[in-house]
Amino acid sequence: MSGYDVVVVGGSPIGAAAARHAASTGASVLLIEKGDGTGEPVRCAGIVSPHALEALGASTSSVLREICGGRLYAPGGRAIELHADTTKAVVIDRGVLTRELISAATAAGVVVRIHTQAVAARKGLITIENGRAREEVAVKVIIGADGPKSAIASWFSLSGPKRFLVAEQVVIAAEGRVGDGVEIFFGKDFAPGFFAWAIPAEEGRLRVGLAATPGSDISILLARLLREQFPGKVLTRIGGLIPIGPAETTVADGALLLGDAAGQVKPTSGGGLYTGGVCARIAGQVAGDSAIGNAISSAASAGAVDLEALSVYERRWQEEIGDELKFGHAARLLFSALTNEEIDRLFAAIDVPETLGMIAQNGDIDYPSRLIDSVLTQKKIRTRLLSAIGGWSRAQDLIRIAFASEGETPI
Repeated sequence: MSGYDVVVVGGSPIGAAAARHAASTGASVLLIEKGDGTGEPVRCAGIVSPHALEALGASTSSVLREICGGRLYAPGGRAIELHADTTKAVVIDRGVLTRELISAATAAGVVVRIHTQAVAARKGLITIENGRAREEVAVKVIIGADGPKSAIASWFSLSGPKRFLVAEQVVIAAEGRVGDGVEIFFGKDFAPGFFAWAIPAEEGRLRVGLAATPGSDISILLARLLREQFPGKVLTRIGGLIPIGPAETTVADGALLLGDAAGQVKPTSGGGLYTGGVCARIAGQVAGDSAIGNAISSAASAGAVDLEALSVYERRWQEEIGDELKFGHAARLLFSALTNEEIDRLFAAIDVPETLGMIAQNGDIDYPSRLIDSVLTQKKIRTRLLSAIGGWSRAQDLIRIAFASEGETPI
């Protein structure tokens, strides 16, 4: 029977980054990926902040475009333009990013096995399969970076994320309508509970998609968006789930969850590469240190690492991004509770040059709370926004409606 200090399940950019960080501690690391390691087919809108690449330890080789602004649409049709003086986001080739980070993991000493999947796991042992060949591998820490419906979570009796959005995206043969800017569409007619988007990517290619609450017929919604706004030839189509709330706990005896498997995704945008990169660094360091006995609270290095030692991971990632995820979750719930008419009035309230300039310059897709703080400290803006939704009484109603929706049945 072979053995490793750390086994990472899932060769996404986040899984590869975690494996590299674990190897940097001196731990022996195996990364398994059920696909071919190319990152294809891509299941990602591919727009991230420049901070995301830094968090993942990646170069800019995957960057296709820099984004400094775009156009936002209210349900009633009002469009507002946002333009910043600095790069606010980059559009990436997710496949290139995946391949770069897997190569970096290999260079760090990680053993990478593609076309390999986990078929069973328990504390101290994981069973993997390549084709028809099965192998049992002794392991001290398993990192589950295996997506929103994580098998590792199930095998270790971890609940994983409870709430999801359903998403679908196509790539069409078309150029962006606002140059290198993105287009975002709000309202229940476009995407109930979230938003739709159009992102310029490779030359002559536009990524158009949407995410919505479960039960929404996203195929019909996307077909209508394409027909009315973007009638280009559809080249590729993808779909999937986006977790929008962290798991109750991300650690167990001998295992921890990472990325989509842990629900470490920004609820306001559905993006997970920045948050996943932050957590991958922590996961790799804690798993590696605990497995080889570097950690003060580590279990004996002879066996699987226990819950107490791995709890350091949960505490550290919560300290770094937990508050921002909680803010994002609350903001998404509140926005989902707005009517189309209220969204229209909010657009009208911010459609003032001074306010739009503040939003463009202070907006940060990784830390939306900073923008909200800067906006709400301005009394005139705060008053206009409150008036747009009908005053403080309506605001209190929205809070009650939003958080009552927490009782919805997860899919």
